[in-house]
Parts: sequence; structure tokens; C-alpha cells
Amino acid sequence: MNEIKNSKKWVFALGVILFGILCFGIGWGCNTLSHKTAKESEIPSPTYSFDPFSSVTFEGSQETDDIPWGYTAGIIEDEQEECILLTPNTAVNLSGDTLPSTWTFRYRIHPWVDAMSDGAGLVIWVLDETDNILYSEEISVKTGGQWQDYSIDLHFWDNASKVKILCNNGPADNDECDWVILSSQTENSVPLADNYVRSATYFADEWSINFWNSEMDHLNSDLEQIKADGFDSIIIVVPWREFQPDVSPISYNEYAFSKLDEVMSAADSAGLEVYARLGYTWDFYRDENENIIDRFFNLLGDADTLAAWDDYIRKMYQVLSAYDCFAEAFLTWEDLWGSTAVCDVQDLSDRAAKAQFIKFGEWVSAHYTLEEYNRNYQTNYTAYDQIPIPHRSEPALWAMYEFYDDFLLNILKRSQQYFPNLSMEVRMDWDLVTDAQGNSVYYKHSGLYSCADSDFSTTMYGIPMGFENVGEIVTYEEALAQTKYTLENFQSENGGKAVYIDQFIFADNTPDFSNNARIKEEELDDYLLNVADILLSYSDGYGIWTYRDYCSNMLYNPQFALADEGWEAQGVSFGEQDGSMVCRITPAGSLRQTIPDIRDHFSTDKYFCEFDVVSLTAPGTVEIQVGDTVLQAEITHTGKIQLTLDHPVHFGFEISSIDADLAIDNLKLYSQIQRGYLYDENFEELECIDEIRTLNGMLTESE
Repeated sequence: MNEIKNSKKWVFALGVILFGILCFGIGWGCNTLSHKTAKESEIPSPTYSFDPFSSVTFEGSQETDDIPWGYTAGIIEDEQEECILLTPNTAVNLSGDTLPSTWTFRYRIHPWVDAMSDGAGLVIWVLDETDNILYSEEISVKTGGQWQDYSIDLHFWDNASKVKILCNNGPADNDECDWVILSSQTENSVPLADNYVRSATYFADEWSINFWNSEMDHLNSDLEQIKADGFDSIIIVVPWREFQPDVSPISYNEYAFSKLDEVMSAADSAGLEVYARLGYTWDFYRDENENIIDRFFNLLGDADTLAAWDDYIRKMYQVLSAYDCFAEAFLTWEDLWGSTAVCDVQDLSDRAAKAQFIKFGEWVSAHYTLEEYNRNYQTNYTAYDQIPIPHRSEPALWAMYEFYDDFLLNILKRSQQYFPNLSMEVRMDWDLVTDAQGNSVYYKHSGLYSCADSDFSTTMYGIPMGFENVGEIVTYEEALAQTKYTLENFQSENGGKAVYIDQFIFADNTPDFSNNARIKEEELDDYLLNVADILLSYSDGYGIWTYRDYCSNMLYNPQFALADEGWEAQGVSFGEQDGSMVCRITPAGSLRQTIPDIRDHFSTDKYFCEFDVVSLTAPGTVEIQVGDTVLQAEITHTGKIQLTLDHPVHFGFEISSIDADLAIDNLKLYSQIQRGYLYDENFEELECIDEIRTLNGMLTESE
């Protein structure tokens, strides 16, 4: 297994700290407020160069004997790196002929005096050429010996001309030893693995939701093809409920773990590494009695559910880490995001009750005074326990996003205690909020980008990111430019960690996203053949979600791998035929399955029922009923049968034989075929597979 190495940290030896303390004792007063030996006038303010700015000038800098460099603000050499030194009441102005679209810098208290400082503050301004303030923010410089990162998106202001940073005392009691240093060098990204990672998400011939109860008839040959296409790893999605059906008391599904062993062993034999997406939301396992979104919501307020999650994460580490082919694992914001649907609930009393359950008022009390909350979000609460979960239309949605980001960060940190180096696919999309003045503002989730204690950050990237998404069709050059900008910006804000794009979505046909920007179909190959340099520059690995097109099958155990589990069976039998499990239906025999509406992930006008007739003892009529819709099919030969029906009122499913005697397999009820442009649902090559092979080759040749 290739392990992600720790990013380089500035580590100062004890001798250096002792040297600083000694110097403090014999002459450096470490007092930048009184400047005991400061000259009457300020020192000259020469122009310096500080990447990426060509002009750097200082304000308030004075000569002093209290600081070893002889002045209270200026350019210093530190650890063989050029840094900016600021002390309280000094500022630096950074400008140039062309400002970068995004600038990220690091800041900290100088390590020589970190133990003696009580912290400081920085005020950051973006100014135009006449020094009008376009943007401002104040941040705290904490003690503790660690660099902190800050990123400014300067592309928002066409007339931005200068960045000004003022050092102040912050919330601390005094400014003694508040020597703040700034570095324009973010920490170098450490590779995710020895080579650029190239992954394909594996669902066999089903899809992510019912993969673990499918047969995987062609597992070995599938993995051989994945490797032949230039991938070095697969991604598996591991549903929480299917692997841990019950949370109180905790139970585990041994069949799911046996299938996991089958996949891991096959990947090991194929020479493929495995990345695991843990806590996947969706599965059909015993779902008629539990809305899985409720279970995820309970993570925010129920101790038993949280304890069960801990146990699930711990068990997954114990199981996965035992395999040599296991690489890394990650959670995703997507799987933990469904609970935010509570913000769409119209009933105020319901949102108020749920706020009590998740202790939203307690969180608000730790981050806002009541006056601040009421002023910021145009509310008039007199007590914290009155505050409901905000509706999506309200300005306080901003606070809900802050709360939820804290939850995501906390669940990640908690999980990392049981699963070392666990990462999280973080949300790069910006969320729209209507502020108190009725303006549209965007909430950015950049506080999650560094993924806590993981050595790598995980993210999804899709072509729509950065576009207006009003149905535009873009050229491959436009798409490449936006890909570069988006990934460059993400890399600049994640603390210099390796980046794994677990879902690299260069094309998408999801109905709900039909207005999203997409590349001209005839230029998809141009995009794929020109994106390698960008991926190599701003990431350490990528994964394809739709390696093979899949149907949104609503049936559990549709290939009868588990015989009759999930089915009400009458007049049928199960057994192997040509190495695959099939279901034989005799005249008057039937199969029934309850299908909750939540399984309808792609609601549309038309639905399809499909199955393979693998043997036919006696021809005849088969009847399919979906809800109140009844269809019949005359079975005269073996082969694939497909029937079309209108959107039913509900989705109870039954297939029965009137007078036929036949064996069936691969039963499907679906509304959508998800397209990935590599292989179709029958594993036939599509238009972009050659370009993906070429891309994988370019990423390999660069190693």
C-alpha cells in the first residue's frame, strides 16, 4: 500500500527556542509596543519583491534593538525562506502590474517567541488604485507553533490594485513577542502515492446502490479490463446501512463483508489498489422500514447512532487494512449532506423541534451573541433555545452552513481516531444565500478543504463548476481554463496537501442537472487529450465515477445472488445455470418486492422493466405489475425482454407467470441510464474510452 506522507512542517529545534529565550533575556526586550530603543523617525521604506507581488512597501516600521533584525517590519530571511515580518501597528502593502487571481499565504507567530506570545491579529484589505476598500477581513494569529493558511480570491474585483495587511494586537492582552511572519510559499504537496493515481469506481454490472447484493459474475475479467484501460486502482462505495443494518443494538451484515472480501481478493490478484468511500448513503437493504436520511440526521443528536457510526468506522478500518491492496479511504460531504433537507421544511414548529434535537441553539450561543445573530439575520429571538433551523430562503441559512461545516469537520476528526488518515470529499460548490438586504451571496466551504488530520484532500470535480449553468454548451478550451482555475484554487486553499479527485466528471446526463454547462459532445475527446498537464499540476490522482453505464435499478437482489432474500416468492425456485444464479418461475408462480418511493432516484415520465430469459421450458405469458400498472409479455424465446410503462402511482413490484415455464435473471426496474461515455451497460466500448486510455498513458508517462 502506498501511504501518503506527511506534508513538510517547519520544525525548530529546542536549541533554537532556547537561543531565542536567551536573547530575550540579555537584550531583546521582546516588547514591540514601547520600542524602547526606537529612533525618532521611521526607517526608509524601500521597494521589495515578494512572490507573486513585484512591489512591497511597509508602513509604521521603526528601527529597534528589541528585535534581532533591527526593525519592526520588513523582509527577513527565515529558515532559508524570504518572509515578511510584521509587529503590532505595522502594515505591508503588496502590489504589482498584474495581481494573481488567487493568492494564498501562510502566517504564524515566529517560533523563537511563540511560547512567550499571547497571539496577534491581522487585518487584510483589498484596495483599488485610489485606496478605496473593496474587501476587508480580520483574522487571529494563534500561538502553538503551526502555520495557518489564508487565501484571497482577487478575481472577484476587476479593479483590485493592492493588498494591505495590518498587524494588530488582536484579542490578546498585550503585544509582547507578537512577531508575525508571512510566507508566500504554501507547503509543498506531497504525492498521494508514488505514482499518479488513476481509479475507476467499480459497480460490476449493477450500480452503487445494489452492487453488494449483485452476483459480480465477471469480477475477475472486469478488473483485468480496468487495468488494461490504464487504471491502477478501483474505488468501492461502502454503504453504511447495508454493512451495519442496525444501530441499537449494533449488528453487521456478514454477507456484505463476504462480498467485500471477494472484491478485495480479486483486486489484489489483479494488481489493483483499492480506495474506499465509506458511509455511502444509499442502499436497498431492509429499507421499507427506515428512511436512511433519518439515520444520517440522527448523527447530529443521538448518542446511540453516533456510537454505532464509530463502531462502523472502526470495523471498516480493521477489515480493509488487513488487505495489501488497500490504499486509502474517505468520507464524502455528499453522503452526509441529506440532513440539510430539513432547511426545506415549511413547518416552523418542526424546524424548531429539530433544532432542539441537534442543539442548534447551543451552537449559535458558542458563535454569536443573540444581538449579533438577530442583527445579522434580521430575527428577534430573546433566547437561544427559541432559534429554529433556518429555512433555505432565510438569511440565517448562512449560520446553518457554518453549523453543518462544523459537524462535517467534527465527524471527520472523530472518524480519524478509528480510521487513520481518513480523508473527506469536500464540497467545492458555493452555496447561494439571500442576505438580510435581499442580496445573493455565496457561502464557501473552504474551512473543510484541508481534511483535518488527513495527509490528502479529496474532492469531486465536474465541468459545471465555475460556469453559470444556464444550459450553456462550452468549448473544450473554455472547459480546460475553468478546470485549471478551479483545481488551482482548491490546491491553494487545502494547506498544501495532496489532492485526490475521486469523481472526475467530464460529462454527465443526470436529468436534475440538465441545465448544467457541458462540453460540446464532439469536443469531449479534445478535452480529455489536453487535460493531463492540469491534472498533474493540481492533483495527485483522479477517479472515474461512471466507468460503465448503469441503469437506476430499483430492485434489491435483482440477480438472485441471495436466492429469495428481499422477495416474496411463490411457485419459484432458485439455482445456478451456467455459473450464475437464476430464478425459475412455473405457471402461476410469482415474485413480489416492496419498493419504497425513496428508491425512485430519477423520477420521470417513463419507466422500464427488463429481464433476461435464460431458459424456456414452455412458452407463454408473463405479467408484470408496478403499482396499479399491469403489463403482459408473450415469451416465445430466450433473450432480453424490455417493457415500457408510464410513471406509476407507487412502485410495488410483481412478476408472475400465467402459463409460461421459464428461468429469468438480471431483473431491472429503472427510469434512467447513467452515461459515462466509456462503456455502455452491456460493456461495449463507447466514444471516449480510447481518449481515457490515452489520458491514463500520459499520466503514467509523467511519473
